[in-house]
Formats: sequence, structure tokens, C-alpha cells
Amino acid sequence: MPIVFAAAMSHAPGITAWPEAAPAGQRDNLGAAFERLAADLHSARVDALVLLTSEHWVNFFLDHVGAFCVGRAEAYTGPVEPFLRIERREQAGAADLGGRIVAAAYENGFEPGFSFDLEFDHGSMVPLHLLGVGNDVPVVPIFFNTLVAPQPSAARCYDFGRVIGRALAAEKQRIGVIASGGLSHDPGELRHGIIDSSFDELFMQRMERGDAAGLRGYSNADFAAAGAGAFELLAWIALQGALDGARGHKLAYEAVVPWATGMGLMEFDVA
Repeated sequence: MPIVFAAAMSHAPGITAWPEAAPAGQRDNLGAAFERLAADLHSARVDALVLLTSEHWVNFFLDHVGAFCVGRAEAYTGPVEPFLRIERREQAGAADLGGRIVAAAYENGFEPGFSFDLEFDHGSMVPLHLLGVGNDVPVVPIFFNTLVAPQPSAARCYDFGRVIGRALAAEKQRIGVIASGGLSHDPGELRHGIIDSSFDELFMQRMERGDAAGLRGYSNADFAAAGAGAFELLAWIALQGALDGARGHKLAYEAVVPWATGMGLMEFDVA
């Protein structure tokens, strides 16, 4: 069955941890976009959700870093950060679906890592919380290395996304796919607080058009110039690969200085 819901969104911890710090107009605009996505996700009646995301030194450290890791757990817990104002809870996992995605990847030239024991931080829990994803919707998290060079290339992520999309099309379930992360930001780095709105707008335009060549053409240097956090957009590029160039719609974009992040939300035509 084809993917029945697809969206991409930023996951800055300030969205839930210090929402009052953002200007009211920006906060309300982003909040309305999250509410729309939550309503559309509910209407899509998904049986399972694939979350293309990243993590922040929670499950992986310098003793082992891989390009991709697919979750195959029966359940996950999170968030690990108590300051998020999100109650720590258990999230059901779609272990069998995760296993089938891994098998499909191995059959098509990708060998992602996989894990039966993962915890969620804000990169996963913020979108799940704001979209109202409860324990009744099992999740397959797929983590992208966005922290340590060398990160996988944009082209490689797009192609991995295509493999994921084909695997999901073979499923009989109704499946939603969400990409979490970005846009421009440099958290805890030398340029903490930078937001490159020109980079963000061009990237979102390419996502809207399903511009495979433009998305595959991003270099690691392009992302680094937009801040270390911009590498999280590799998950967005994989989403477009999974959707095989489906058109998207920007629901909101705000350069939120108190959250030190270019914040964007998009939904894609998959009906």
C-alpha cells in the first residue's frame, strides 16, 4: 500500500521546553501548522509510522557511529531530557516492520545498523508529542548520523529513502512517514544562534518541487555552512527519496531566534 501520510518538521527543544521565549506571532504560526499536521495524521488512520530522525549522543557515542540505524524494538522510552515538559513514557515500536525495512535495505545495496534497544530524545519525542502520536500507533525510528564526520551524503540518503519507500509500498498497512530535524542551526557550536533563512527557503522550495537533482546535490560543506544542525536535513532528503519526488507544501517557516533555529513544517501530496 502506498504511503498515506508524509510530513517534515523541525524539532528544536525550545518548542516545548521554552515556548514562551518565542515571539507570539511566530509561536502561533508554528503551532497552527503543527495542529494541522496532527489533524491530517489522525485523518490518515495510519497503522504504523516511520520516523526519519536523528539523536544527540543518547544511543550512540564515539565508540560506534554508523551512517544509519533502524529501530527494531517492541517499545521505546523517552524523552531522556526532563526539561522538555513532555512526560516520559513508552512508545510502541513496529518491530516486524523495522525488520522488513532492514531486509529490503540489505537486498538493495544498503547495510544499515539496527537496534533492539533505543531511547528517544527531543529529536523523536517533540514531533511525536506535537502530532499527538500515542502508544496506539507503533513507530519505526530510522536514525541518521548527523553528528560525526563523515556523515552520509545527500545523494546516499536520497537513495536510501527510495529503498525505504519501495519497501513500504509493499506493505498492506497504512503507513505514515515523518522526517524530523533542521533547518539551519548550530546548537552548542561556535556559531550558536545562527539562522540562514536564505538557505532554509531554498531547501524548502526544493522539497516542495520534489527536486531530486537539487536535493541530491547538497554537499556536506553546504550543510556545515548552515550550521551543524543542518545535517539533520539528510532525513528530509531521505523522505523525498521515499516519496519519489512527490510535491510538497510549506505550512510554516519562522526564524525563531530564542530557539536558535530556522523552524519549518511541510506536508506532501501522497493521497
